[in-house]
Amino acid sequence: MTEIKTFAGAMNFTPGWWTFVLMGLFALIMGTAALIWTPFVILFFGYFIGALVIVYGIITIIQGAQSHEGAGASAALIILGILAIILGFFAISNILSAWLLVTYLIAFWALMTGFTDFWMAFTGNGGVGYKILLVIAGLLSLFVGFYIMMFPGIGTETMVWILGVFAVAWGIVMIITGLMFRGKTPEEISSSMSEEQQ
Repeated sequence: MTEIKTFAGAMNFTPGWWTFVLMGLFALIMGTAALIWTPFVILFFGYFIGALVIVYGIITIIQGAQSHEGAGASAALIILGILAIILGFFAISNILSAWLLVTYLIAFWALMTGFTDFWMAFTGNGGVGYKILLVIAGLLSLFVGFYIMMFPGIGTETMVWILGVFAVAWGIVMIITGLMFRGKTPEEISSSMSEEQQ
């Protein structure tokens, strides 16, 4: 529990725990669907990717708005969320005419997500538990981003499988992160930290 207090205080970043859980559950459901019903997902691939990224963007903006006195973390998350929403709508509206461009945009989004996770993990002297979770999430995102960037011409089925595995793994990490935040408010964390520092 000390790690939770230390991390939140160092980062001044305490979004609602439910935003992590909600994001994780959505990613887990979408990833499982991609792995189980691959042919169906391929048929509606653009809509699948668009919906996934748009929901991610909305929740990320909420997290940014809930950051506690941390202008840097708040701005980074809000910008990332806005970019994700734009990408999501672009993917939905350009399913057939710009497949290669959408592929690169997906890679760009994954890379941005990975770098943001790393930035949040290493900009504070926070707890090891949160740093590990953020680094794992960042590594997953960076791997997917670089892989797609290096092999943009991979088949649609392979793309769906890669994104499905990524969504499941990333969703699990986000759910664990959210559960670690559960029951902690900014005031409670700040109060606990003040007591520890005295």
